[in-house]
Amino acid sequence: MDSLIFLSNQALFLLSNLTWLNIIDLALVTMAFFVLLSVIRRSTFYLFREALALGITLLLVTIVLPLPAFDWLAQGILVAILIATPIIFQTQLRRFFEQIGRTIGLAQAVQQGTAETYFPQLIHAVENMAATKTGALIVIEGNDSLDEVIKTGIRCNAEVTSEMLQTIFFPKTPLHDGAVIIRIDRIAAAGCVLPLTHNSLEADKRLGTRHRAAVGVSEAYDSMVVVVSEETGQISAARQGYLNRPLTSAQLREELTDYFDPATHAPPSLTIRSLIRQGWQKLWQSTVQSDSKQLFINSTFLLLSFILALIVWGFAFEQTHNITTTRIDDIPLRVVGVPSDTELVAPPPSTVSALVQGIEDKLNTITADSFQAMVMLENLPPGVHRLPVRVTPSDHQVLVLAPDPETIDLELAPIISDTLPIQVNLIDERELPAAYEVSNESVTYPTTTVITGPAPLVESIKQVQATISLDGVTAPIRGRFPLEAANQDGDLIEGLTMEPNEVQVTVPIRQRVNARSVSVRAVPTGTPPAGYWMSGLSVSPASVTLQGDSEQLATITSYVDTLPIDVSGAVDNLIVEVPLDLPAEVQAVDSEGRRIENVTVNAQITERRGDLAISRPVELLKTPSTITVTVSPEEVDLLLTGPLPTLNEIESNPDLVRISLDATDLGQGDTEVSPSITKPNGVNAQLIPTTVLVTVEQ
Repeated sequence: MDSLIFLSNQALFLLSNLTWLNIIDLALVTMAFFVLLSVIRRSTFYLFREALALGITLLLVTIVLPLPAFDWLAQGILVAILIATPIIFQTQLRRFFEQIGRTIGLAQAVQQGTAETYFPQLIHAVENMAATKTGALIVIEGNDSLDEVIKTGIRCNAEVTSEMLQTIFFPKTPLHDGAVIIRIDRIAAAGCVLPLTHNSLEADKRLGTRHRAAVGVSEAYDSMVVVVSEETGQISAARQGYLNRPLTSAQLREELTDYFDPATHAPPSLTIRSLIRQGWQKLWQSTVQSDSKQLFINSTFLLLSFILALIVWGFAFEQTHNITTTRIDDIPLRVVGVPSDTELVAPPPSTVSALVQGIEDKLNTITADSFQAMVMLENLPPGVHRLPVRVTPSDHQVLVLAPDPETIDLELAPIISDTLPIQVNLIDERELPAAYEVSNESVTYPTTTVITGPAPLVESIKQVQATISLDGVTAPIRGRFPLEAANQDGDLIEGLTMEPNEVQVTVPIRQRVNARSVSVRAVPTGTPPAGYWMSGLSVSPASVTLQGDSEQLATITSYVDTLPIDVSGAVDNLIVEVPLDLPAEVQAVDSEGRRIENVTVNAQITERRGDLAISRPVELLKTPSTITVTVSPEEVDLLLTGPLPTLNEIESNPDLVRISLDATDLGQGDTEVSPSITKPNGVNAQLIPTTVLVTVEQ
């Protein structure tokens, strides 16, 4: 089934890429296949029908059913049929090309080489029949096809011999009264009925039906007719409506030779217009002007011809165009036709993907916006439905091979309403400062809400709530909060309509009678060493809750101090655990109610920074004895920036900062060079001047 869908999609893709020239091309190929199949069918219909039925059956089986071994065998049989077809139908193919040659005026050229082979046999038979006064009527086919005349007689397809002709026209035989039709070099039929001429025969008023038939067929068709009179034994020849009589054997040979001579029997000039007109007339006669059975057969062959032409044209199209496939993602998906009394329980995916086929240049220009993806829900009852995803391209020359996903499951449910009470959901209660508490039940207004939505969602609601956080709250809460619907597991339910969708909530928060929240203040003592200072001071936790005697709590202001922290001699960050300075009947607790014995104090001690200006000589490194190096200036100034202790150490020990220069690789003459600076870490140095002039002499 997937193979059939693929083939149908490919056919639609090819048809969508048709242009006017392609349509003409496809029509011509279809007509060519139709003519070829029709010619083959006329002579060997049953054999052709069986071969065609076998080929179609094998092709359908290999397409529909996944049978690897049989597919391999069927492919071999199909190849054998294709090879054997020209051999089996070689006679029909030959006749087909003969008809083509006859249509464009080449029949005479074909017969010219074959007529001489049977002239002696024909003339000998005519001489014998004339001597015995045996009536004979022999028609030699020319440029015009005598198929209509052949249908009136008995097909023979026999060799042209004197004995055969005399046997056919021998008196008392079943075929002696009719005419013999010679096509190329064979007796095509005998006992044929010829049309009679309506003109009078000037030669002799006593001429009978045989001579009138000879003139009549030569008027209607391009042919040469030989007549032997049964009464007189005279030989006559009719051509182009004229009867030439009497003739001797020699004169008959001249007539026959003259008939097949291209110089004297040139075919009528044909134009493209006349060829098209003749072809159309023959096609119309063969397909329309027939009985219902024949019309059905012709229609079937025309359909088969179109399929074969489409296959050939599709192969040629693929060879001349770079057809590729690509995946398009993020195509917006729309749901269309949701019944008015139902609603989706869960929303579908917002986007889908699709595998598309097209010409490479065309695919390079398309985006997800070039496609439309839809799911149709019209006239569907409530329930779960597996629905196909339809992806339609905006460009008809792009084929969608397969959407991804191909189907999605959507649940439709009737819309219902329910009135439910509103609850207040207080969260983060542990984060409520220990000195405060919720003094009473929360108050909501209004107390109920009307919920509308799909029945499964409305029925799964456990509670409707307004969620409020108590993190760090130290005063009563009053405000409007959005409503949320939750199921039994506490998961929120989306896709519902609430009226109202928010509620006025009041949560009473008060301070406990024997508790109080205060900040913590660290108390440092002493000073850092010279060159250092305390750049920051922090305490953790920054605030605590005090519990104890109300009178003692009343004596405490908005903060509580730690015991003193000595920062003397500290040259780095100082982190210590320090108790709080609290009255005897008061204790400190954290937000969870646990008693706090100590707090952590972090005293940040950093070095003071400053500037120092010094002068240093430029030292030469690795100077060879073969050269003389002069530096100007010999001493440079330095501006140092860094921690004061380090600068003080540099000032007391000048060797900590040095200026050096390596002149080994310098060429002779003057060169501007930036000296190297050696200094302690954490110190920035600026050289004044930034370069010195180095003179090298040999």
